[in-house]
Amino acid sequence: MRRDKRLRPSLFLVTGFWLLAAFLFTGCGYTYPKERTTESIIDLCKKEYNIDVKVTAVGKTIGIYIPLNDLIDFTFAISKTASEKINDVILSVTRVAISTDARFDYYCIIAHDVRIPEIQIIIIKSIDDVKRFLLSDVSRGEYSKRMIVDMRLSPQAQKEKAIKEIFEKMKLDPKWQEDVMDDFFRTEPSDLADIGYWNNKFYLKDITHSEFLAEQIPSRIKLEFKNDKALYNNFSIRSSKGSYRTSPPERFFVFEVNAAAKDIAASSDRMPDAVLKKVIDIVSHVMHAYRFTEYDYVDIVDQKESMVVRVSKEDIENYRLKKLKFEDILGASQIGV
Repeated sequence: MRRDKRLRPSLFLVTGFWLLAAFLFTGCGYTYPKERTTESIIDLCKKEYNIDVKVTAVGKTIGIYIPLNDLIDFTFAISKTASEKINDVILSVTRVAISTDARFDYYCIIAHDVRIPEIQIIIIKSIDDVKRFLLSDVSRGEYSKRMIVDMRLSPQAQKEKAIKEIFEKMKLDPKWQEDVMDDFFRTEPSDLADIGYWNNKFYLKDITHSEFLAEQIPSRIKLEFKNDKALYNNFSIRSSKGSYRTSPPERFFVFEVNAAAKDIAASSDRMPDAVLKKVIDIVSHVMHAYRFTEYDYVDIVDQKESMVVRVSKEDIENYRLKKLKFEDILGASQIGV
C-alpha cells in the first residue's frame, strides 16, 4: 500500500488541542447513545462544519465517507482545504466515539475527490489510541505513528472497470451485467487493502487488532527510514507490507521488506543487517506498546532473495528487554527459502 509523506503534515501530526477540546466538551457521560451513533456523526459534520458525510458501521468499526471537490492539488498532494475538512470530520467522529455507550474499536475515513473518484484517501485510527492520547498515556510523536493513512486507487473501481471490459467483449446485456456484478464482484472486503467507497456503496470490514498492527508496522518501517537521517542516507526501502496469518495451531505475522544499501559498493543481494535490526526494533516496540501477545512468531521476508528470518515471540520480548542481542536473534532464527 502506497503512502505519501506529503499527507503527514496535515493529517498525521495532528495537535492535541482539538482532541482535548472534544474530550472536555463531551464530558464523562454518554452524550451520544449507541442507537444514534451514525446519525450523530452525520449531524455534527453538517451542523458545525457544513460537511456532508455518509456513515456506516460494521461490527466494531465505523466507516465515514467524505466526498470533496478539492481533495488533490496540482502536485498530487492533499490540498490545504481538504485537509481542514478531513480534520473537522475527524473531530466530529472523535467526539462521538469517546462519548457513546456503543462499543467501537476503530474508525475508518474514506475521502474521495469527486473529480477523480477512482483516487481515495483512507485514514484508520484506533479509538483506544485516541483515548490514551487524551489521557497523555501516548505521546504526540507516538500517536502520529499509530494511524494508517493511505492514498491509492479504489480497489473496487479497478475491479469493476476490468470486469466491465470483459462484459463488453462478451456483449452481455446491460441488465445482466449489473446482476452478475452484484452477485459475484461486489463483495465485502477481505483485508484492509480492499476498503473503500464506490458507486454509493461502502466496502468496509470489521477491523481486527491483528490486521491493524500488521498494516501499521510496515508504515512505521517506511517512516523510520525517511525520518532517520543515518538510515535515509545509507538505505532505501522500496516496499514494505505486512499480514497476520493463522495456520492452526500457529498464529504469526509476515513482514515483507525490499531494502538495499544506497552505496553500490556496499550493496549485496541479501537484506542489510542494519535494516533487519531496525525492523525487529519496530516489531518489538509495537508488540509491547499494544501488549499484543496473540502470535507465536514473526517472519521477516527479504523480498529480493525470498529469504525468511523467523523470530519467536519469546525472542522478540527478550530482545526488547535486552536479554538477547541482535546477533543472538540472528543466530537463533530460522533462515530459509
